Amino acid sequence: MCAHEPALLEVLRAARTQAINACEETFHYDRWNCSLIFNNKPKRSIFKKIFRETAFVYALIAASITHATAKACASGDLIKCSCLGAFRKNATQWKGSGCGDDFKYGKKLTRNFLEFKRAGNDHIAEILKQDVVMGIDSIGEQLREVCKCHGFSGSCTTKTCWKRLGPLNSAMGLLKKHYHHAVKRKIVNYTSKRATTPKVRKRLNVDKKNLVYLHKTPNLCLSTRGRMCKDRHNCATLCCGRGYNTSKTSVTSRCKCRMVNCCFVQCDTCTQEVDIYTCK
Repeated sequence: MCAHEPALLEVLRAARTQAINACEETFHYDRWNCSLIFNNKPKRSIFKKIFRETAFVYALIAASITHATAKACASGDLIKCSCLGAFRKNATQWKGSGCGDDFKYGKKLTRNFLEFKRAGNDHIAEILKQDVVMGIDSIGEQLREVCKCHGFSGSCTTKTCWKRLGPLNSAMGLLKKHYHHAVKRKIVNYTSKRATTPKVRKRLNVDKKNLVYLHKTPNLCLSTRGRMCKDRHNCATLCCGRGYNTSKTSVTSRCKCRMVNCCFVQCDTCTQEVDIYTCK
């Protein structure tokens, strides 16, 4: 794929970087902070089994590649996807489609890059496919139509519209919600009579709206020692009941900002002491 689309390599690098940054920012004050190993032990990779965190990372990777690809289409960095404008008349005005973020192509490329069709049809493959789909769909839900009017005196006789995605962070709230509401399942033997009962079929259909995982996450409390809390309330969860140490540090910031000579903003520099809370 990279041979056929040379610019794809840079798009994938951008997708990796934005996925890491978004994940670490979103889970900065959670027990799991996006580490790919549990409790700081290299042999305990989150990919050894399908944990809740594994399901989330699969979804995040899919979301980030889809997002980066759609953006690259709009910017012209990828040439395999087109950006064609088409006008149609709407009552008293013309409405044209501008160059938008190509979510459809991003979805297609992501599925191909992650070898979606070659993953197989066993239960584990189906679970991983489901997690990938949840990631892709979380980006699709952020797609919005943006329009710009043209014409004399703001008459809007011509309107140019296109689809636009926000930053990846705009989808992280939904992805994190899926993480917390992920559904734990057991391996299902699709050839058994039990797997064909109405109750089981209904349950499997419900799973299509959730991230799915197979194995319970190991105790994460061992990896939170020395972690900084957001505040005292956050320490109650992050520190797993061990308590926390309090220290002070000086923080410098801009303050007392004001307009000077009509068009310039001038600020003072203020220093204040703030409390720092660290897990024992």
